[in-house]
Amino acid sequence: MESWLILSSGPFGAIVGRVANRICGAAFTLNGTRYELVANDGKNMIHGGPRGFSRVIWKVKRHEQESANPSIQFSYHSFDDEGGFPGDILVTVMYTLTGNKQLIVTMKAMALNKPTPVNLAQHAFWNVGGHNSSDVLYHYIQIFGPVSHQWIASLYQQVRLHQ
Repeated sequence: MESWLILSSGPFGAIVGRVANRICGAAFTLNGTRYELVANDGKNMIHGGPRGFSRVIWKVKRHEQESANPSIQFSYHSFDDEGGFPGDILVTVMYTLTGNKQLIVTMKAMALNKPTPVNLAQHAFWNVGGHNSSDVLYHYIQIFGPVSHQWIASLYQQVRLHQ
């Protein structure tokens, strides 16, 4: 298991955090205190750093197999200064399969003793054609939301400036 945690090439299918995506310059200020994080993307931190949530062992908290909506819940206790982040947090993730053939992922995080940033993400990759289909190179998805191409480009440029 330890070799997988070290050698795995990416967070495919995993929960990423403590903070998903990048923190420019691998540092932030919260309530007047500057926190230095462990960089793992040039000078930036991505997906919680080299020991982010995709690289830790989660505990099975509970599971229901014999239900109309089978589910499994995992938990992880992240301690103060893990990756450079302040405070302990308790994170739970529940996966539920519904009778309507839906997968519901419910993620929760609770700060236990200090204010701290948390931004979890499910880093799943889906082949919408099904497991017997070909690769995903020609799949398209359209998501309607308040994000503009200009905002994404400017965010990318800001991160690149810190490398």
